[in-house]
Amino acid sequence: MMFGKYDADRLFSQYGFNQKQKNDETIINTAKAFDSNEYIGSSRNRLNSGILRNQFLLLLDSLNGKPLSNQTFSGVTQLRADQYVLVHQNRESELWEVYQGNSPNNPRKIYDAITLKNFFDSIQEVVDTTINDVKKDDSGTDNGLGSSFPNFTPSQIIYYGVPGCGKSNKIREQLKDVPEKNKVRVVFHPEYTNAEFIGQILPKVNGHVTYEFTPGPFTQIIKRAYLNPNEHFYLVIEEINRGNAAAIFGDTFQLLDRLKAGETDSLGNDPANAAVNTFTEGWSQYFVQNDDVNAYIRGNENSIQIGNICFDSNTAIRLPPNLSILATMNTSDQNVFTLDNAFQRRFDMELVRNEFDLTQPAVNAQYNAEIDDTGIKWGQFWGWINAKITATLKGLSSTEDKRLGVWFVSNVGGIIDDKVFAEKVLKFLWDDVFKFKRPQVFAEGIDTLEKLINSFEKPSEGKERFDVFKDKANLIAFETSPTL
Repeated sequence: MMFGKYDADRLFSQYGFNQKQKNDETIINTAKAFDSNEYIGSSRNRLNSGILRNQFLLLLDSLNGKPLSNQTFSGVTQLRADQYVLVHQNRESELWEVYQGNSPNNPRKIYDAITLKNFFDSIQEVVDTTINDVKKDDSGTDNGLGSSFPNFTPSQIIYYGVPGCGKSNKIREQLKDVPEKNKVRVVFHPEYTNAEFIGQILPKVNGHVTYEFTPGPFTQIIKRAYLNPNEHFYLVIEEINRGNAAAIFGDTFQLLDRLKAGETDSLGNDPANAAVNTFTEGWSQYFVQNDDVNAYIRGNENSIQIGNICFDSNTAIRLPPNLSILATMNTSDQNVFTLDNAFQRRFDMELVRNEFDLTQPAVNAQYNAEIDDTGIKWGQFWGWINAKITATLKGLSSTEDKRLGVWFVSNVGGIIDDKVFAEKVLKFLWDDVFKFKRPQVFAEGIDTLEKLINSFEKPSEGKERFDVFKDKANLIAFETSPTL
């Protein structure tokens, strides 16, 4: 098979594969060449057998004359007859990397960390859409990179609440139908840095050592959002206050202010340029200069059209309207970094209420789960201990933050294991919640955590597990509303 002046054998030879290997689907880590009809026509069984054994997949033609658009892969506007797409499996994961080029010596990575299934589905979507089917906006511009951004309303929300109240699950449910390529998730921690979040120059070894910009999660998702203006993208930050958020964001902190309805900004463009970029509702109100991020977004192009924005080497970085940021924060984490008012002001804050919604089967099962071999339901203990926390710590700071969340521990098959309860719940109550009120809560003779756990897991003769608390009788009789 030939494509332009380069054939598949020469390209595979460049990567160390011979003719026999590339045609043998039974050999792991081989290569396979397709024209577009073969590629799209391959059955799922075939994909799950021969193709998955190959390390490289090669698309030889230009999809029967149809464009491989930026809506599918960033950086590619038209796959010409002398170009190819090479899909390379990462040896250390199940993810694939996508390259485009017109020379075996110079393939250019255009997409990181995509699943093979998503790659095939995306190609199928392009093949199913002919050039004549490409929709036009009122100005006659293609709805790819050349179209204006749709009216996205970006969200910037921090979900906060006590540990185990369901913050992460709330985001997971919200984004469960969002494709993987449209979301990036990162967890902040004390050692996490701005360089890891935005990106940094790192050495790469490929026969020789080179130094390349390695994008962080922020840069990865902002590029995807820029190059796919018709899709909504999400940056999810877990535990945003467990790292130094101000230091991690660095100067990109300025980007969190968004233009409101009716506001525009053209600052930072060349007045001599007739096609002045005008940023409207949803874009960042301010901008930052970052040559590495700018170059990563443009790829090898001198400039690209992003909606009605001409993005070149002089264009500053802003958050686009189709990029939302969702974060979680434990209000009980007093020993980690605090978010100052300036930072919080740029986010909407939403309390995830610590309550049982018994209309949901999973929540109902959690409420009625028995704490192993005690006859006490989790919902019953949860209500009783949270009422005790509020009463015992009344007047102290952060009283509400010390309460147990609905999902502080989870049931397995309707049972909460006694060891899990002892090592997580009792330890938290002893070490953190009632640290200065232990004699008021725990039974006489329990003066160490070791005694507390031993007395619960292996109660002495005539004792029951919840005798470790002074007023066990009130626990037995406690009735609580699921929305306490």
